[in-house]
Amino acid sequence: MNKKNYLPIVWFVLGFSLFMTTRASNFIPHISGAIIVAPIFILGFIRSQPTRRGNLLTLLGFILALNIAMWGLFNTGDPTTSIIYNFVRNTVLAILFSIPYIADRLIYPKIKANQFLATLAFPIAVTAIQFLISLEGPFDGDMVSAVYEYGNLGLKQIASIAGLWGFVFIFSWLAAVVSFVWEKRFKWAEIKPIVLTFALICLAIFGFGAVKTSSFLASKPETVKTAAIFLLPEDGQWFDGEGLFSKELTPMEETMAKIESLTATAAANDAKIVAFQETALKIQENDEANLLDRSKAIARANRVYLSLGYGLLFDEGKGWNKNVLISDQGELVVDYRKRFLLGLGDYGETGLYNKGPEVIQSVDTPYGRIGVSICRDMSFSGYARQAGEQQVDIMLNPSFDYPKSTGAMYSLRAIENGFTMIRPVYNGFSYAVDPNGKLLASMDSDNTNTGILYADVPTRGVNTLYTKVGDVLGWVCVAGLLGFIPLNIVLSIRQKKEKA
Repeated sequence: MNKKNYLPIVWFVLGFSLFMTTRASNFIPHISGAIIVAPIFILGFIRSQPTRRGNLLTLLGFILALNIAMWGLFNTGDPTTSIIYNFVRNTVLAILFSIPYIADRLIYPKIKANQFLATLAFPIAVTAIQFLISLEGPFDGDMVSAVYEYGNLGLKQIASIAGLWGFVFIFSWLAAVVSFVWEKRFKWAEIKPIVLTFALICLAIFGFGAVKTSSFLASKPETVKTAAIFLLPEDGQWFDGEGLFSKELTPMEETMAKIESLTATAAANDAKIVAFQETALKIQENDEANLLDRSKAIARANRVYLSLGYGLLFDEGKGWNKNVLISDQGELVVDYRKRFLLGLGDYGETGLYNKGPEVIQSVDTPYGRIGVSICRDMSFSGYARQAGEQQVDIMLNPSFDYPKSTGAMYSLRAIENGFTMIRPVYNGFSYAVDPNGKLLASMDSDNTNTGILYADVPTRGVNTLYTKVGDVLGWVCVAGLLGFIPLNIVLSIRQKKEKA
């Protein structure tokens, strides 16, 4: 076998090995930028193979890659059920991920005479599938935003126009352009139109981002000092997913004493907005009035807007995962209930809590309009866009991350909707980003002695086109992917007639 015959094997191994590093994993390290490189090799592999063999091997590659990378990520409490759930979930996801490559393999040979259309087929298919995966269901936006949220601050500004789908489309188009250039053996006369078009579009994106984030074109914003706080675990023993999903109640007096002390510390350091983690406490229904009275007194005494997350459990039936916002006058101004719960059936949050109303709440304050959400509520771009439509200036998004987060999850929502985002996180990466996605402050839960993250944040957000047009690009690509079906049929019939 000559050297050329080995290349598809190399592409297969490199492509799916890199792809595994883009997924949430218990043991495989995440590699930034792998989502840009992996599709290039996978696309090169499938196009080098006969149609049927290429499609089957690509599907097998995704099944192996996702089951290896994500195995054991979800524990339902029963070993047998966990194995079945993980395998079925990962395999279904693998089938979805393989669809754009299979679609490209079927349509590309028939349309490659039209260079522009040929290179657009793959990004259209990828964007369509990733968009559909991001909708509420077994996978949701976590599977997409955590992977594609990559690039410098200038590039990220495309999210203010096209949302996350601008990233997905550009990165996938890059893979198609590289494959096209490779196929043409870098012959400039043949690749010039495509390469220049892609380069000019990328240049325009970076130019827009540079202008949008330029400090020379913007006046210095008015700011407010904020404190994002999580409660340090006793004796260094972190609660894991089981702790998050447990019905065990929190010691009320001890925990409220910590909250009072930490709030006073933050206020002494001039913080005007103090936000605690998701489920800082878990209480019974009959303790809620006492908790709210204590919280109101703490906010009033320290003259701060206090955001407190807690789990409310009932003797019978499911409770609520809540986040309340209390004004500096001690008034309850937002009573929010988490909409998108983590879990399946009676396992996880869905076994403890009811889904909250599909409404993001916000309130006008001296520090701008403050919105309230909880954790993975920000995973769903359509839901988060409510905050942009309400012209929220500061979004409070407390979280209890499981598995542990290591980066600024969901920070792209700030760019999409033009708000500052503050995310106090238990077991993970707490941060504050401005409306352009600039990281203002961050804190790893493993590297703090206080659990308090201070940040001076803008009191006014910015308007974005995305809040007006929404996920138009995603839906357009879905229509385009569906359009490949009749196009492929028509072109196949035409080719058969020509051969006859």
